[in-house]
Amino acid sequence: MTVPTKTPVFFISHGGPNLLDDQEKPGHFYTWLGNYIQNVLKPTAIVIMSAHWQGTGKDDILVDISEKPKLIYDFYNFPKHYYDQKWDHKGSPAVAQRVIELINKTGYKARGLKYGNDHGVWVPLKRAMDSNPNIPVIEISTFSHEDMSMHAKVGQALAPLREEGVLIIGSGSAVHNLREIWSYSGKGSPNYANEFDKELENIACKHIGDERISKAVVLDKNKHYRSSHPTAEHLMPYHFALGAAGEDTGKKLIHDFFATISWSSFGFGLPSDTTLPNYQNVNRPVKDEF
Repeated sequence: MTVPTKTPVFFISHGGPNLLDDQEKPGHFYTWLGNYIQNVLKPTAIVIMSAHWQGTGKDDILVDISEKPKLIYDFYNFPKHYYDQKWDHKGSPAVAQRVIELINKTGYKARGLKYGNDHGVWVPLKRAMDSNPNIPVIEISTFSHEDMSMHAKVGQALAPLREEGVLIIGSGSAVHNLREIWSYSGKGSPNYANEFDKELENIACKHIGDERISKAVVLDKNKHYRSSHPTAEHLMPYHFALGAAGEDTGKKLIHDFFATISWSSFGFGLPSDTTLPNYQNVNRPVKDEF
């Protein structure tokens, strides 16, 4: 398997803390991702935008500068053992400072603080890499708003990190409507979720560069947008990832739904001989997962 000359970019749909125990399609995807990161890519660091941390003001991005990020248990009504989780990971103030410098060059305002990692970061990465003492993880926030173009520009600003061995990830959800999740539990996903998910795949995988960005930043005009994202913080990391991906082609790495939640995730800049996740013998029974 070819090791890319610059790190790829990922957009991942992260789910709740019960992803840590998942042995179905999402769990298999994250097992693949962890193996690929640790055994093939071996990045110098991971910079990851989380849907669960918002900046302040119109132009502000926050960057975690912790040497050892604390785990933030920002989820509710889950079994106690999820609140007892630990992870042997670390941060990197030096890489965080590099992130801040690159973002500030755009005219946006990045600033560092010791925040930690919320579940949009530590849950998927811990599921992927149960032990990760060597690869620093630097979390960044979204903006405080839903301006798609601005989030893409942050990704573009950080794209030079890919030449420095840094892996860039946007962590959100392709479709994220918790308001209607139980209305569709056990009934399959509604049409709006399927159609919006298809449009994300079309943009990510059939277009590149500026053309891809131009199609992505008008997703708020899509007729299924507000049904799929009543609030859009989980979509902004998608735009961030597209910005960082530049001219690299995208590949869909998982297609799976639970009611009004999509697990769709994409990789950009993966070599053509990359061994992708195999779900041939994995089935998803209908159950209440969120």
